[in-house]
Amino acid sequence: MTHLYVGTATADITPTQPVPLAGFAVRLEPWEKVRAPLAAQVFAFGHPDPADGCAALLVCADLLWWGPDLVAELSGRIAAEYGVPSDAVVLHASHTHCAPQPGLTFSPFIGRGDPGYLARLTEVVLEAVGRAVSSLEPVTLERGSGTCGFGMNRRRVNPDGTVGGPDPNGPNDPEVGVVRMRRRDGTTKALLVHYTCHPVTSADPQVSPDYPGAMRDRLAGTIGQGAVIGFLQGCCGDINPNVVRDGDWYRGGDDEIAALGDELAGAVLGVLDAPMRRLSARPPRTRTHTVDLPLQTPSRDALARSREAPGIDGDWARWLLADPARLVEEVPLRLTLLELAAELALLGFDAEVSVAYGHHVRRQSDSGVLPIPYTNGMIGYVVTAEQVRAGGYEPDHSYPYVYRSGRFSTAVEQHVTAAIDQILAGGTERDTDTGPDTGSDTGTGTDTAPYRGGSDER
Repeated sequence: MTHLYVGTATADITPTQPVPLAGFAVRLEPWEKVRAPLAAQVFAFGHPDPADGCAALLVCADLLWWGPDLVAELSGRIAAEYGVPSDAVVLHASHTHCAPQPGLTFSPFIGRGDPGYLARLTEVVLEAVGRAVSSLEPVTLERGSGTCGFGMNRRRVNPDGTVGGPDPNGPNDPEVGVVRMRRRDGTTKALLVHYTCHPVTSADPQVSPDYPGAMRDRLAGTIGQGAVIGFLQGCCGDINPNVVRDGDWYRGGDDEIAALGDELAGAVLGVLDAPMRRLSARPPRTRTHTVDLPLQTPSRDALARSREAPGIDGDWARWLLADPARLVEEVPLRLTLLELAAELALLGFDAEVSVAYGHHVRRQSDSGVLPIPYTNGMIGYVVTAEQVRAGGYEPDHSYPYVYRSGRFSTAVEQHVTAAIDQILAGGTERDTDTGPDTGSDTGTGTDTAPYRGGSDER
């Protein structure tokens, strides 16, 4: 198969009136202005025969994440209105911390969801999906990679034993992955840009896509009229932008956002200017896999002692005590694999994921798979065993904001890596230690061999 059939569209998802922004617990007031508009890019993947329609859908959005309630609503309506199976809908977020809360299932201390905004978000994305599905055309896929140096590990071990702060020597992922989609006349229809770094440049109460939006703006005038640019966020759970002064983080503004966007755009242009590898397109196919991750949950007595505590601790305790069914000892992690070529797939996680898991995906797939957390829901940070032992914000203090019932045990890492290995090898069964098969394969292609990875970025 030489060509992949792709349709694209964009949607303006900027709120039209002040609503709370999500991502920073200390920023609870509604936004004061729009620094830059928010957007969603829709990529519909289909078949040569128009009767077969759209087989899979990718939405890249300037959002913190996608709430599970919004995922269920939007994917269900896409299935009903456009015939794309719900399991083949991949809703991905850049993780900008300057957008409204995209769901109603999280603590208001991380940003209160606004039902009016969510209703508008659903409608404008649905309309863009319709335009993308109706505009399928053949493209060739090309892939290349470069590097960008502003991501930095944020889990410095301090002299007092606490964890947090810039760590230039910590684990990181500077790779920039670029996928170009060319029309038959050679022009660029779309780009996918993959990079690994939290978009937390600014904490101002201003609507902004952060550096991914600045990167798109910088590229828009150079890659072709009307080309759609989607940003794919990597495993950035412990990676922040290198906005550092006197050995510690600071929050930037317009200048810092523009500088980071320019740096990433420059890396992308370097990839586009160099020879890129032509990929072997295949009928698009998705697979899902769910694994239960073990939690260390508090006792009801401990929660009762915390219920009147101020801030997030009391809010979390009251939420758990309101319904005994919420106090569970496992949480399901859902993985979604979207295969686009023999040498390219995207692997979504409904979580924030530490960079170590991104490296694991790359090793196991021979760099053929791009990991994209913040996809199809959110269960909070998924950390490594070492991070559980070391402590810090990600393992110890973040989970109440997503109303998860406890911190992970050190066994979390072996469960996650086993699930990654299984879905990359072609398996879709639920973890055999935790329950029955919940996997599904929504592909319609005839190639049933497991994903075999790529070799273009060694």
